[in-house]
Amino acid sequence: MTLFHPCAFYGKGMIRDRRAQSAVWGLLTILVFILIAAGLVDIYRLYSARNWAYSVAQEAALAGASRGRDWTYVAATGSIRLTPEIAASQAQQIITAEMNARRVSGYNADIRVLPDPSGGTITGYPPRPVRLGNARGDWSTNEPAVGVYLSVPVEWLLLDRIGIIEKSVCVFASAGVAQ
Repeated sequence: MTLFHPCAFYGKGMIRDRRAQSAVWGLLTILVFILIAAGLVDIYRLYSARNWAYSVAQEAALAGASRGRDWTYVAATGSIRLTPEIAASQAQQIITAEMNARRVSGYNADIRVLPDPSGGTITGYPPRPVRLGNARGDWSTNEPAVGVYLSVPVEWLLLDRIGIIEKSVCVFASAGVAQ
């Protein structure tokens, strides 16, 4: 006759309980790592979108300053001046082409031109701060220039699902023509 000790049954149940706890902790750890990875992907998307939007704004400003020159004014006076309509139109064409190539909708572009050879100042432009700080700045230059403010929406991987629905990056670039 074999006697069973009560601890023998308790020990096997305890092992099963520990395995179940390990499985739950493993699952929770995997979920935490997935959330961290999704957050890192969102941060990368924001950084990547900002860099891309800035390069588009730079390219548009350069195109406006380059193709918007008033050559008849240069021939008559020897100073360079921009034609505001042409400069803004050329910058807008670059922005539209780039946004269409990436299928981006819902963006906002604000293009301003300082056409005079001595430049000028536009107060409260760009319309939102694009760097650290709270106040709007004044854009000023001492040469004819094109300024491009661009606001581009960013799609999130994780943050869309927890309530942060709309996020955009705002950039500003300008290009001038040296005398």
